[in-house]
Amino acid sequence: MTKPLKITIISLLALVVLSVIGYFVADAIITSKLENFLKSELPETVSVDYESIDVNLWGGKVALIRPKILNMGSHTSKINVDVALDTLMVTGFGYWDYLVNDIIHVKSVQLRSPVVHYYHDKTIPKNEYKNSSSDQLKQEIKVDQFNIQNGKLSIRDTETDSIMLYSNSLTANIMGIEVNPISVKNPIPFNYEDYNFSFENFFFSMGNYENLTIADASITQGQIRLNQMKMFTKYSKEKLSQIISEERDHFNVSIPSLVLKNQEFGYQQDSIFYFKSPEVIFENPEMYIYRDKLIADDITTKQLYSKMLRGLKFNLTLSEVELKNATIVYSEKVNVDMPAGKLSFTKMDADIKNISNTYDSGQKTTLDIDAIFMAKTPIKVNWVFDVNDASDAFVFKTNIGKLPSPDLNPFSQPNLKVLLEGELLHTYATVSGDVNTSRVNMKAKYEDFKVVILDKEGEKKNKVLSAIANLFIKKDSNETEDGFRESFKENIERDKTKSIFNFLWISLKAGLGSIMTGDGKQ
Repeated sequence: MTKPLKITIISLLALVVLSVIGYFVADAIITSKLENFLKSELPETVSVDYESIDVNLWGGKVALIRPKILNMGSHTSKINVDVALDTLMVTGFGYWDYLVNDIIHVKSVQLRSPVVHYYHDKTIPKNEYKNSSSDQLKQEIKVDQFNIQNGKLSIRDTETDSIMLYSNSLTANIMGIEVNPISVKNPIPFNYEDYNFSFENFFFSMGNYENLTIADASITQGQIRLNQMKMFTKYSKEKLSQIISEERDHFNVSIPSLVLKNQEFGYQQDSIFYFKSPEVIFENPEMYIYRDKLIADDITTKQLYSKMLRGLKFNLTLSEVELKNATIVYSEKVNVDMPAGKLSFTKMDADIKNISNTYDSGQKTTLDIDAIFMAKTPIKVNWVFDVNDASDAFVFKTNIGKLPSPDLNPFSQPNLKVLLEGELLHTYATVSGDVNTSRVNMKAKYEDFKVVILDKEGEKKNKVLSAIANLFIKKDSNETEDGFRESFKENIERDKTKSIFNFLWISLKAGLGSIMTGDGKQ
């Protein structure tokens, strides 16, 4: 073997040996630096434990096997977040950025089967929940893709040990993430380019009385879809009446499909939350509401919808909301010895535009509704108001088709102890009002209208009272050329302890009473 060849071979072997040694040295350095980062560079409220750490220098991969992450509250020194995973996998690790520029830049972070427990303590100041570790982040972190596979999330109330929120089969992908010492101080502590989420079996406790569930959901930047969404009272009607001191609706709402398109959300000036969507669609929603009027009235002042929107603590912009084939059934129990009276709206289609508190003055919120009232009667509604109008002025117009009066008896008999006879052939009404009073223009065509006043038990006819009542009622409207009788009533005072629907009802009742008693114009 020639001397030059020997030198070449020895040099190559030395290079290989140095490369191997260099690989293991670099691997050890990276492992040591990561271990040191997890041990001493994390915020003091965060601790990470794991079975092992696997570093693949050539593959740019770091894996924590069975890590457990704990976050301690600085206010109580108790655990407020507990995360356990099968694997935390980081791939495409940018060693050069890490070693030279002190920037953590990776292509992918995967959390496999994470189980997250969050413990909510309402005694802790809200500012602690915002970013307890925001001032301690020293490095910039870039992640091309963050992925969660088959996760579980639960939030528990530390005082009652009850579940506040739960979901499983959680998947998430967030692309183009960047975290830095500035971003972590914001309400959303990172920047991102795109995202998609999905989850199943979602449960949320809405408070002391109501729950929310969602069978499954998918969320992308282009659309939110919630399937089999339900909001319902936790207790039976009877139990609710036993535990409340003032009236409260018992309700059961089911929405087979709720879609929000092209939603946008975030914070303006890093403080004001906003949510936008050009189109929201409710498919086949059903709402069943029951109110026990035997319970003491809630005498707090009720706001009209315009003021509710105006007073929101965040910016909301829903350009169009559609209800397709909706059902609303309202029941009200007034008498102990009788069942609740019932009113129903079915086959309801509603087109609602400009549900918002962000439009300029003059931009109106409009509701156009078509429905079937009490199983047979077509009804149309047009309702308009301006959120920016401090007087809460509104115009409510309705067109009611043929209504057999006995169809109202399921409500009037148990609640008013009155039976109705005859038919309202066609009714038009316009209610114009504000926060204090209303006026109503109404005209109606009807025939053979009578009232039957019942006894205290609501079963037998009180002949004397019925006869007296019918003396004041015009039986038919056919005395006029077009068959309609008209009325105009104004200065109808609103009971501010009751809802807008009570206000509309007493306004319509005043107009109809004027027509029926002959007070109205013929």
